[in-house]
Amino acid sequence: MNQHNTNVFDAVVVGAGFSGLYMLHRLREAGYSVRVYEAGEDIGGTWYWNRYPGARCDIESIYYNYTFSEEILNEWTWSSRYAEQPEILNYINFVADKLDLRRDIQFNTRITAARYNEQNRNWEIGMEDGTQVTAEYFITALGCLSASNIPKFKGLDSFKKEVYHTGRWPQEKVDFSGKQVGVIGTGSSGIQAIPVIAKEAGHLTVFQRTPQYSCPAQNHPYDSEVINETRQNYAEIKQLMRYSMHGVPSAPRMKSALEDSPEERERLYEKAWQEGGLFTLTYNYNDIGILPEANETAATFIRSKIKKIVQDPEVAQKLMPTYYYATKRPIIDTNYFETYNRENVSLIDIKAEPITEITPNGIKTTDKEYELDVLVFATGFDAMTGPLFKIDIRGKNDVSLKEKWEDGADLKTYLGLSTSGFPNMFMLTGPQSPSVLSNMMVSIEQHVEWVADCIDYLREHHLEAFEATIEAEEFWSQQCQAIADMSLLTKTDSWYMGANIEGKPRRFLAFSGGVGLYRLICDDVAARGYEGFTSLLSSNGTDESLVKEGFFKADIDPQAWFVLKQLEATGAPPMESLTPDQARKSADFQLLAGAPEEVETVINRTIPLADGEITVRIYTPASEGPLPALVYYHGGGWVIGNLDTVDVPCRMLANRARCVVVSVDYRLAPEYKFPTATEDAYAAVKWVAENAESIRVDPDRIAVGGDSAGGNLAAVVALMARDRKGPSLVYQMLIYPVTNHSYDTESYNENAEGYFLTKNTMVWFWNHYLRDEQDGKNPYASPLLADDVRGLPPALVITAGYDPLRDEGEAYAERLKTAGVPVELTRYDGMIHGFFWMPGVLAEAHYGINQAANALSRAFHVV
Repeated sequence: MNQHNTNVFDAVVVGAGFSGLYMLHRLREAGYSVRVYEAGEDIGGTWYWNRYPGARCDIESIYYNYTFSEEILNEWTWSSRYAEQPEILNYINFVADKLDLRRDIQFNTRITAARYNEQNRNWEIGMEDGTQVTAEYFITALGCLSASNIPKFKGLDSFKKEVYHTGRWPQEKVDFSGKQVGVIGTGSSGIQAIPVIAKEAGHLTVFQRTPQYSCPAQNHPYDSEVINETRQNYAEIKQLMRYSMHGVPSAPRMKSALEDSPEERERLYEKAWQEGGLFTLTYNYNDIGILPEANETAATFIRSKIKKIVQDPEVAQKLMPTYYYATKRPIIDTNYFETYNRENVSLIDIKAEPITEITPNGIKTTDKEYELDVLVFATGFDAMTGPLFKIDIRGKNDVSLKEKWEDGADLKTYLGLSTSGFPNMFMLTGPQSPSVLSNMMVSIEQHVEWVADCIDYLREHHLEAFEATIEAEEFWSQQCQAIADMSLLTKTDSWYMGANIEGKPRRFLAFSGGVGLYRLICDDVAARGYEGFTSLLSSNGTDESLVKEGFFKADIDPQAWFVLKQLEATGAPPMESLTPDQARKSADFQLLAGAPEEVETVINRTIPLADGEITVRIYTPASEGPLPALVYYHGGGWVIGNLDTVDVPCRMLANRARCVVVSVDYRLAPEYKFPTATEDAYAAVKWVAENAESIRVDPDRIAVGGDSAGGNLAAVVALMARDRKGPSLVYQMLIYPVTNHSYDTESYNENAEGYFLTKNTMVWFWNHYLRDEQDGKNPYASPLLADDVRGLPPALVITAGYDPLRDEGEAYAERLKTAGVPVELTRYDGMIHGFFWMPGVLAEAHYGINQAANALSRAFHVV
């Protein structure tokens, strides 16, 4: 390791904020030579530069600190729930002094260039003063929000008086006493600064482009009891933060905002408003960030608060946001909306009254000129990519990072940590990592620890030139965008999308799957020998040769793999370890289904039976009747599942096949064992045929269908209808159906565990469903064992490559074909069991549903 040459280091770190300091500590403790370069005069990063009035953290203080040292945790005591900038900066200095970090930091040094030397396999790093150093590893700890943005107003340089940007605030106090102050911008920094400036200024004029949702912080001093309790439980708190969504020890309530009454929602939102905090209101429900209708309930509540707080109705109206709530980082404030009730504060809506230029004396809009003594830009940052583009970073073949990413239009990273073509370069909290969507301290620690472990691995295995593969970064970038697109995040112009920078390409710049899931993925990559990366053996090894690590499991669809990781991140116990009632309560997969489509009518009806009743849900599309009908049976191993499980695909099938879909809530095992479910399923088909006219159905065009256990019921009903000379069915749609009570197929061996449905779960299902082993030989339980399958309706059979049920579904399709039954068989090679009802997260689910709808349309002769 390089210990003697003062211009050669094992690692160079750019930036002395929280991430740079921890990176220095970790590598130095491991024995590496490290130098940190910082453009500022001292440590602190974000908290050094952002010292504007009212600057506070929006994460609770007790969670916004390093967790790697129990000694540091116990020696530092926060004063209040949301710490102010000076206190956070004091904390950073406390840690730096405690760990003696300053001796390896060079201040007042701006890195301007970094070039990878392919021959020497190291980085040549240049500074503003012409000095150059080399390092094996180049690590950027620049911060996501460090490149200040000032819009290019006409006449910007002509203003003759005081000008400040919240992200580059002077160290000395700015005196606003009696002055005419203008603030441009009402994002987080503006909302924090405006109430403080208003108390001192002679008059404050706020120039607002976009009104914001903001909730009260409800800041208060900590008492000793809270501090002591936190310290005692920090091991548990740390785990909760690390595997959470946003890096805080709490999570959204697993309930839709649409399930509660308006009165109950209002009560919960009001309680959250009074409690205060960044996620308190959004965590009331799990779909506020996903469904527009759910989002509007929270948005309406906040707008109602603005209307009540702001006394002037015209000003209140200007402050009403209309974009989707929480699609920009939620804001918390102290008396922000109340500030507009002050006589010395006025609000200008610059969308209605645009700024035309900055003049020597103030701001000129289309309506008038506002004379100012002080101009404050609270206009944010060129986020995520901006700090990186300020350095001329060049990788292999002298290609610059800016060129490779085409100014951000073609941004691709792997895990937000690395990008192909730039070996031995790591980005701490870089683009396409959770960073700005989380408690940054949790993300910082995870990144630093992963990078430090990775460098140890490379040294141990004599590996150099470590970089992401093109395939890996392509996969990761697609996933980042796909996950964001599942939510409302990409439906709003925000700095997450680069929308605050003129000319910046619009694309989502972070990973929105949560810090817990992200940690699991990164750990999995490392555990598999750093999948998705390539490296070269060092000259200390044997013959020089390329070392390639594999990239995930061959052929599995990346989106399906990602779903598996999401499910793994929940930490849910195996279903077979639960009781049926527990399994039903825990099996909530509606978020995977996505937003439900509108269908002309959706009604629930009750079907009377000889020994009870069952419910059906009838989806009728906007078409003239009588219409063909699909009687659909949900999956869930005959034990779990319900009408809601398949609500989304049923709606999609109704609209695309232009048919009535009758979804059947058959009775579940073990309370109702075989053959109850089959008899319920057959009774539903008979009811549809006998009541066709009342539900606008053509009795001569009825099909059955279902997925998994529901596919089993559909196949069985087709057999029963033939055997009992019941309703004449025109089609059977079998989605990865259960067809045999056996576990001896190749697909059971290949996919016994790890792919959502496991062999053990299927054994658990069958054991609950059947009365005894003899039932498993009954063709109405195992249709593959039927003596004769001639005369059955034509079939569509869809299977999934990574599904224990794959082979038995395909075996049943072959039996039907051999018996002369027309069959369309399709295997979705990269898919997992259950994919058909996951259109919210899987593109292949859309293809499968469209294939099924098209097959039904042909069978129904729908033109």
